[in-house]
Amino acid sequence: MIKVRQRTDTKEPAWQVDIKAMPLGALKAKRYRYTAPRSITSKSAALRWGEQVRREIEAGRLPPQSRDGKTKAVEEKVEREAAVQQAQEEKRPTTIREAVETYLADCAGRGNAASTIEAKRLKLEHVVAIVGDEPVAASGEAEASRVRAAMRAKGYAATTINQAMNVFGMMLKRCHALRLRTTPPEELEKIRDRQQPIPKAYDDATFEALVAAATELGPEYTALYLVGGETALRVGELIGLEIRDVDLEHRTLRVERSVSPAGEVTPPKSGETRTLSMTERLTAVLVPFVEGRMKGAPLFEGRDGGRISRSGVRHRLGRVQAMVGLPTKGAHALRHSAATSALAGGADLVSVQKLLGHQHLATTVAAYLHDTGDAQGRAVTALQKARASAAPVVTDPSRAPRTRPHVGKGRPKKRRDHK
Repeated sequence: MIKVRQRTDTKEPAWQVDIKAMPLGALKAKRYRYTAPRSITSKSAALRWGEQVRREIEAGRLPPQSRDGKTKAVEEKVEREAAVQQAQEEKRPTTIREAVETYLADCAGRGNAASTIEAKRLKLEHVVAIVGDEPVAASGEAEASRVRAAMRAKGYAATTINQAMNVFGMMLKRCHALRLRTTPPEELEKIRDRQQPIPKAYDDATFEALVAAATELGPEYTALYLVGGETALRVGELIGLEIRDVDLEHRTLRVERSVSPAGEVTPPKSGETRTLSMTERLTAVLVPFVEGRMKGAPLFEGRDGGRISRSGVRHRLGRVQAMVGLPTKGAHALRHSAATSALAGGADLVSVQKLLGHQHLATTVAAYLHDTGDAQGRAVTALQKARASAAPVVTDPSRAPRTRPHVGKGRPKKRRDHK
């Protein structure tokens, strides 16, 4: 049985529906009272809605407006939310290997440059290779210790190991912010290298010895050393050079692209192109590399054509360094050498900043003002030169202050001058 009446106690027109129905499994009919949905605006529609609800009750399905129905709806909602949360938990990265990809994607979303993300990836590869399958939620100093020991065994320098630890520590902190772990990570320890530190930059005599050795191996070796050591390019910028970037007439070199370790061509690290002046000997060395070649061809080619790779650059530099009896260093050592020599030769900091393509002058001072081993001697020489060039000043001995000789204990009395 269904009865319908219009309600007058509501702001908008509404229909009250009284239903008498026999619930599934019950022995006696029950009465139910509901307010029809707002979309129902006529008595006939309310009757049809009530008939549909009666059938639902007799089929064992409680209407959502009933007290029991509301309780059941809340329970079903809680179950759905729990299921969704569980599914999200299952999708979340649980191992360090999986968390690395999430962290790098997060770095990209926060605006990190492609070169920065690639550098972080390369450092984290050391971590993944050793503890990649460990749970990120509980990782910390124990996993870092294993990575440090493995990298030590492979002969990596303390600086390289500490750089990997820095990125690993940043990743763990970010994983806590991303709720991939419930507790903040502990600070990862750094190692100290007790070996004699190797200068980051070559002094002028060593650099000239490297250029002389490169000349014996061929023009491509000489050009590589002079471009790296006299224009202070980053290795990615050096690889990205093309024939069109060299202006022999005006003796300039334009830097407008860089190549990442993955081979992606991007703008320079600062995001801005720059034009650098070339020395006379660098210009002369590049003449055979430029004349008669396509403008879009790479300045330095690999064995199989195309751009030279990072390993190719390091191999060529290493051959020359071995001839001079030096350990193998990458192109960044030439960049440091160029900046250090320019500063030692009297260039101002702003000029060197423009040469290096730095956005901030502090970076130039902190990272590229190196001691090549003769800094103290150069300082004393400069001091001696300054003092020797100063003209002596004639003084009047009679104007020197007179003091009474100190006799006995106690503080000496001040002398009073009477006019």
